[in-house]
Amino acid sequence: MKDGIGLALASIALVLLPLIGEVLCIYKAVKCNWEPVGKAEMVYTVSAITGLGCIVGYIDIQDK
Repeated sequence: MKDGIGLALASIALVLLPLIGEVLCIYKAVKCNWEPVGKAEMVYTVSAITGLGCIVGYIDIQDK
């Protein structure tokens, strides 16, 4: 019984964590200052399009 609960929680986490990262990446791309297009805007946008946003969404990129 306990193994089933742990397996269910692990499978939910494996789906939710990347999904939350992707949403964070899209949110950060939208909220960036787009006047001079810089590193943060490009990284967040390309990552959101390619699917790498599930990782990049958790990273804070400072743009000057």
